[in-house]
Amino acid sequence: MGPGQSLAICSVVAIERAVCFYQMAPFVVLTWALAPLMTFFVVAHPADRSQAPIIQQHSQGYEFDPLLHLPGISPYFDAVGFGLEHTAPPGCTVTAASYLIRHGAIYSNDDEYEKYIKPFLWKLEQHRDGWSGPLEFMSQWVSPILEDRLEELTPSGAQDAQKVGAHLSKRYPKLVDTVRKVLTDKKSRTYDTAKALVKGFPHPEDIEVLRLKHNHNGSLDSLVPHKTCAAFTKDPGTDEMAKFVHHYARHVADRLAPYTPFELSDTDVVGLQGICGYESAINGKRSPLCEVFTDAEWMSYEYAWDLKYAHMVGPLNHLSPYLGFPWLKAQSELFQQIDATPDDMTASSAGPGWPSGQRFFLSFTHREVPPFVATAIGIFNSSSSAVEEFPTDRINWVRSWKMSDLIPFLGHVGMEQMTCEDRPGREGKYIRFIANTAPRPIPTCQDGPGASCPLEDWVNIVAQGAEKYKGWDEVCAEK
Repeated sequence: MGPGQSLAICSVVAIERAVCFYQMAPFVVLTWALAPLMTFFVVAHPADRSQAPIIQQHSQGYEFDPLLHLPGISPYFDAVGFGLEHTAPPGCTVTAASYLIRHGAIYSNDDEYEKYIKPFLWKLEQHRDGWSGPLEFMSQWVSPILEDRLEELTPSGAQDAQKVGAHLSKRYPKLVDTVRKVLTDKKSRTYDTAKALVKGFPHPEDIEVLRLKHNHNGSLDSLVPHKTCAAFTKDPGTDEMAKFVHHYARHVADRLAPYTPFELSDTDVVGLQGICGYESAINGKRSPLCEVFTDAEWMSYEYAWDLKYAHMVGPLNHLSPYLGFPWLKAQSELFQQIDATPDDMTASSAGPGWPSGQRFFLSFTHREVPPFVATAIGIFNSSSSAVEEFPTDRINWVRSWKMSDLIPFLGHVGMEQMTCEDRPGREGKYIRFIANTAPRPIPTCQDGPGASCPLEDWVNIVAQGAEKYKGWDEVCAEK
């Protein structure tokens, strides 16, 4: 792009609309993000510098997108994070990486379907007439959720998984070539997601998808720790969420009352908002229900689920760091093992169970587990008690705990080992954490290139965590 041209950055969000931002060259920095439902392209336009404003409109054409505010049920998107470069810092190379990946889009979570969606669908069948205004389409609308296949991977979920696989292949081309095995638990949605994702790799026929069905030697403690910890339940946060939902849902019901044939209950409102996410993920295009609610109502929905997850799998549950730490410890030990011998295909250098020479490790799990890991390392929870309060009568707008950025379908937390050789005075190995492709600095260790953590400091953090969270059997004993 030469002098006299402006740059248009056009973001196509969820396939349906494009928003373009214009800046004069050469004062522009581009971050390229690849995601199944969000792509970016660049177009050069002739421009008259004399007519270009010096100060751009600060909003830069911003449009609210509800699909970015649906914890646990949105189609996959790359997180923005803190704006750190997604690629390795200059002079550094990612030499090993391990990812914990949530399964792809399913028809519905069974608990959410029974509590929120099914009751509304029953009422809908009794009241097909009387819908009007923004809800007029409901008289003919048909639910895409297949009740007999609730927690199965959808066709679009499989397609998105393959796209994420292709994205990882571009991000780590050398590491992906070493993959010979990936791990899943016994559920079909995780196994099918793994099979679909590796199709985005150059040689999927060379990759074994290993289904772990039994907790042999604690093999499931890091993959699905909530399944092996008897004390864990999904109950925490239920009452708090219900209180906050009532706080906002009654106003939503009042606003929509002129257009509905029956009064919407609190659970109806949550169910309708949830269908926006599931229908969009199932069909690969935006649900018409996404346009029914206001931006503020979507932010309330997001907060309601953040509140629930904070109590269930996050910083307000004392079990969370205990359930997240085993994965951190296992990956740290794995990285040390692969560095213990020369990098060749004959040395048993990838630890027990992994093929020698493998340097990219993928495990497929469920929505609960990435938040456990995030809580254990502190990458989504602030050390400030004021910031991390979760009141039930208002939104905490400054909270760090925002699960839309961590657990969409195919959401993941990753751990990279970087080797820096071209960084005078900073040569060595570093650890960096990733959440949905965006780097997330460790709060207590970010002195390395790109806010990474020096390996020796990370080893100390893990050693301290091993001591702090060593009482798994006692903590997880059923009470």
